[in-house]
Amino acid sequence: MQLPHFLIFTNTRGSVWQRSIGAYQVAHHCRINGYDVQVIDFTDFFNSNELISICEKLVSDKLLAVGISTTFYSFVNEDYNNPILVPTAGSIFRGHAGVDSQIESAIDFIKSSVPSVKIIAGGANSWQMEGNPFFDAVFHGYSEESVVNYLNELQSGKKKALHKKIGKQDIINGDLEKFDIENLQHRFIEQDIILNNETLPIEITRGCIFKCKFCAYPLNGKKKLDYIRDYDLIKKELIENYTKFGTTNYFFTDDTFNDSTEKVAALHSVFTQLPFKINFVCFLRADLLYKHTEQIVLLKEMGLSSVVFGIESFHPYAAKAIGKGMDRNKLKTFLLDLYYKQWNSEISITCSMIVGLPKETEKDLRESFEWFRNEGRDLCDNWYPLSINTDTHYQSAFDKDHHRYGYTLNVDGEDWVSNTMTHSTAFSISKEFNDIAMYKENMPGSWMIMALRSHGYSQEELMNWKIKDMPWKSILKKRLRMAGQYKKQLLDYINATQDCTI
Repeated sequence: MQLPHFLIFTNTRGSVWQRSIGAYQVAHHCRINGYDVQVIDFTDFFNSNELISICEKLVSDKLLAVGISTTFYSFVNEDYNNPILVPTAGSIFRGHAGVDSQIESAIDFIKSSVPSVKIIAGGANSWQMEGNPFFDAVFHGYSEESVVNYLNELQSGKKKALHKKIGKQDIINGDLEKFDIENLQHRFIEQDIILNNETLPIEITRGCIFKCKFCAYPLNGKKKLDYIRDYDLIKKELIENYTKFGTTNYFFTDDTFNDSTEKVAALHSVFTQLPFKINFVCFLRADLLYKHTEQIVLLKEMGLSSVVFGIESFHPYAAKAIGKGMDRNKLKTFLLDLYYKQWNSEISITCSMIVGLPKETEKDLRESFEWFRNEGRDLCDNWYPLSINTDTHYQSAFDKDHHRYGYTLNVDGEDWVSNTMTHSTAFSISKEFNDIAMYKENMPGSWMIMALRSHGYSQEELMNWKIKDMPWKSILKKRLRMAGQYKKQLLDYINATQDCTI
């Protein structure tokens, strides 16, 4: 291991053991372009002294930049019988400068050792860091290429024209520089400290063929079969992860995994020819599955263990308004048939619902909620208040043209109001529903069920629990043990390779 040019701090995604792909994707691309990079993950488990002691061994005049991911912040209630299970997207760093105190302490140490080092922010919430004097640069969007270019500029001392500047802060739009996802050969390496049998994230494709009105993800509206990684490269990554780390469980990061049967069939061939069986969670479109029923068997055979459907609403007008107009009675019947008959209650189904869509009233929402408590009781339902933001990097149709859809912003202390609801009411309803469903009556589903497999639990075991009955003390103890294992292995690796840096 060489002393790094670039350090990246990131943290746990969710309430159980789970790492996200972004920091490692950036690290990989920097590495293949000649830069030594160390990712320090799970920083929420480090105290200030521990993080500084790691940094002491990594800091040198060679260090050009320190990157901080803004994407995931998770909180767990001290009452183990009612854990808060959801990453709080949109929360920002908590220290006085806008960063977690242990990261702030580590950055202070690094800057005292290497005053020229640049502190940069990236990730899904990077827009919240614009104007924060703590950061020299803020990267928006997919930033693999732009980070490499930024490091090139720091190393050469020859600065090119950046996309934007706020005061002394550089604002860099990574999406202006095309990244070749098709030929991505991402690899986790030894210094990433992957734990044995850990569930790992993997990027299969980028973008979504749909353009839902509330959705602000990049590459929305792409064509089918665009931005798909070479299937042979995916196979090689799966085999290497299994050989090095024993990995068989995955989080697929695709926005819509079943956007074409051709892709699903090709990946079915790849996965079923592996010398081991994989299991994965992904996002699917229910209406596509209803239309292309051949996908149902393929997905089960290739290892689908848990699925998230963005149902959003059973209200006819609201669903049609956002681009999801499948008849609600057909949809409900299909979901139950899929779970009980087609998949024999072996694949967890989570339905993501939005509170606050056009013309949907509180009465309508409560009817949907009661359907999940009765007919759909074995499905998992998660409820989220509609968010409308006009100052984010990516903007949805609602963000850009909210008046057209019946929303008025910043009225009487409300983020938004419509003819049927306010943002605060939507937030309250979501909390009320989630307190019953997400935190008590649901089984562990979605990303959580795959994350818990890193803790040694089987699919069958997990699907026989309700959230309220799970052994949370034991789970959180395992999580702490894994954090301790990660910290020890990271320090051992750095110590064992110090001779290489002298």
